Amino acid sequence: MPLSLDVEKLVPAWQVLRSVAPVSHIESESDYEQATALLNSLLDIVLDDASHPLYSLVSVVGDLLEAYEINCEPMV
Repeated sequence: MPLSLDVEKLVPAWQVLRSVAPVSHIESESDYEQATALLNSLLDIVLDDASHPLYSLVSVVGDLLEAYEINCEPMV
């Protein structure tokens, strides 16, 4: 079943989220440091509580960091 997006609601919601938590594709070391700081702050709040409302955000930020590390770490 195709997903129907309400762009008129999605754009402002994304802008609000980005103003509160810098969630985006990591393209530089500076972005990486900012995302790491965000993840650490989230982990201080969420801990290991999978029922916490921000648990999914922890996972998303962790996935972004992992993708950056895989793509940018030198292969040995």
